[in-house]
Amino acid sequence: MLHVQTLVVGQLQTNCYIVSENKSGTAIIIDPGDDATYIGDTIVSQKITPTAIYATHGHFDHILAAFELQHMFDIPFFVCPKDEFLLSRMQASASHFLHMPVIEPPPTVSKELQQYSSFLCGTYQFEIRMSPGHTPGGVFFYNKKTDICFTGDTVFAGGAVGEWRHEYSDKTILMQSVSSILSLPPQTTLYPGHGESTTVQSLHL
Repeated sequence: MLHVQTLVVGQLQTNCYIVSENKSGTAIIIDPGDDATYIGDTIVSQKITPTAIYATHGHFDHILAAFELQHMFDIPFFVCPKDEFLLSRMQASASHFLHMPVIEPPPTVSKELQQYSSFLCGTYQFEIRMSPGHTPGGVFFYNKKTDICFTGDTVFAGGAVGEWRHEYSDKTILMQSVSSILSLPPQTTLYPGHGESTTVQSLHL
């Protein structure tokens, strides 16, 4: 079975997800937004083995801990190439919004992962689907077998959607991405970048 653990990290209360397969003890890390020590200690204490880090998009509050975790566990980091420009802005953006100096370097993107449209967590396959609008390279991760989806900042519990007023955002495209997520089976559990989890069915009510 898959186990999803939510760690709320950083000043912006970002959801970092540790997704593990009970049988193999392997795991993936989704959106490590801050506090690498906390995330790393949680993984070590549970005696699971992370194999990769996946970001739903390139905003700093979803990747601040990625560099340290990369080196802590010697694992690759994936983000859509269209969002790589945000990594170069990570320190400046974080310092601006958090009102404090940020010295953490951006993670190193593993180029070899860009060719894939899916990845494995143990024996469970997650599809990587594009969901631009909030950022150009936004993606969501969907596992059909368990009906779970990690949506990033595209859509949230209660029906809120991601910010579209950035210079690189597009509201029309964002709403198309929201529609794509809401076309998943009604019972699908949605794990957003911030706040509580929800379901597709709940967002249709």
